Amino acid sequence: MRSAVIPLSIGLVLLGTLALQGGSAPEDRETLRQYADKINFRIGTLYERKGAQTEPEYNATVARDYNSLISTTFWKAMQPDEGQYNFRAMDNDMEFARQHNIKLLGATLIYRPKNDPDWLMKYKDSAKDLYRLMKEHITTVVKHGGDTFYAWEPVDEPLTTLNPPFGKTMGREQYIDKAYRYAKEANPKALMVLNQAFGHDGVHRDEVDEFFDLLTKLKKSGTPIDVAGIEMHLQAQELSPKYLDEFKYFLQRSAKAGVKAMVTEMDVYQGPQGSNSDPMKRQRDIYHDTVAACLADSNCIAFYTWGVTDAHSWLRGRPNNALPDAKPLLFDEGYKKKPAYFGVLEALKGAGDRD
Repeated sequence: MRSAVIPLSIGLVLLGTLALQGGSAPEDRETLRQYADKINFRIGTLYERKGAQTEPEYNATVARDYNSLISTTFWKAMQPDEGQYNFRAMDNDMEFARQHNIKLLGATLIYRPKNDPDWLMKYKDSAKDLYRLMKEHITTVVKHGGDTFYAWEPVDEPLTTLNPPFGKTMGREQYIDKAYRYAKEANPKALMVLNQAFGHDGVHRDEVDEFFDLLTKLKKSGTPIDVAGIEMHLQAQELSPKYLDEFKYFLQRSAKAGVKAMVTEMDVYQGPQGSNSDPMKRQRDIYHDTVAACLADSNCIAFYTWGVTDAHSWLRGRPNNALPDAKPLLFDEGYKKKPAYFGVLEALKGAGDRD
């Protein structure tokens, strides 16, 4: 290996050039969005409203690096009182998106009971009322989002829960079908995403098969599902050596089912101290390889991380099995780009032409 010593005169010239360019190397000025836009690919993240409101670096980072954001649209927040909608947070998301030419993914319209308002429970045993309320709510919210929302998750994680009261009272396939029909009628141009998590040690094939059995059955009955979404909340110390093949299997099943695919949520816990000799490099490789596999498949149209900076990661404070040492995202606590960021960037730069 040759010595990295630079003659003093040349070194001074290089330092002066960097100073004129803002003091950063060329690769540090490149952005994820810069390369995603070139190939018409959605690169995004969860839009965390607290960070957006309190940290100037947050919005600057998001606007620079992402061309899409996930806007949370839980029923409890959208309609806290029966018939009374609160669009303040949603409107703020939309205004930011319009200012920066960003498209939004709405997640999610129907989810677990903790995300439902208390007043909804008085209708929990009446399928007729639930159909009526579902149609009114979904139609109102989706129409309010307009063209700023290019995609919606009407239902999330259908294998994990029946999302009561809906699935319990109406039947799993019945409530999913109606939710997607109502959302598509409200915005025919928007993509409808059915999303599921498949484990933190990889992508469990048996669950993938179960998910696509459900999706295919719904599609055959006319349910307007356009995209299969996959959550990848991975933990490096437990990751299966076959996780990438498992992810590719998900992509293959998506194409076979006649739907697009996207990674709707991803973060990578680096593992406890001592579990890996170079945890940040390992994390970088996982991000790079996942995004590269997505980009290699023209059917995979988007990739989202579940958050921007490690400081706000949900893993640190989740109620069950909190991981206070988690550093699972692309930016550190000071909004500095991590190796994981450059892994995603490298994958985007290496993407060829996509049909």
